[in-house]
Amino acid sequence: MITKFTDTPTLLEQIRNRPQMWHGGNERSALLLSTFLSAFSIAEAFYKIDDANIISGFNWEEFETWVEQKYNPKRLTYSSFSLASHLSSNEPEAFDLWYCWYDKYCEYQSKN
Repeated sequence: MITKFTDTPTLLEQIRNRPQMWHGGNERSALLLSTFLSAFSIAEAFYKIDDANIISGFNWEEFETWVEQKYNPKRLTYSSFSLASHLSSNEPEAFDLWYCWYDKYCEYQSKN
């Protein structure tokens, strides 16, 4: 069941629970997740959505920095999604790894 989402964490949980529905029938994929989420940002910019209506509730820049510091010691020029794909043997594994990082980051945030 799809519930209305007004923030990024809610959307991310819906995608985690039913990735095939959100990814057009494909299995779990970190790169598809990245593409899907990027489309929101592009649409918000294209349609000049005012800040009050932009999907928020998650600090992407801070998360990307946190992932880079913890899981990218070689400082490869990858986003968290690309890094998860790079470190995994397949896209479902990369999807799960990315969500593992997301969970750890959320736990870290809740303690600070």
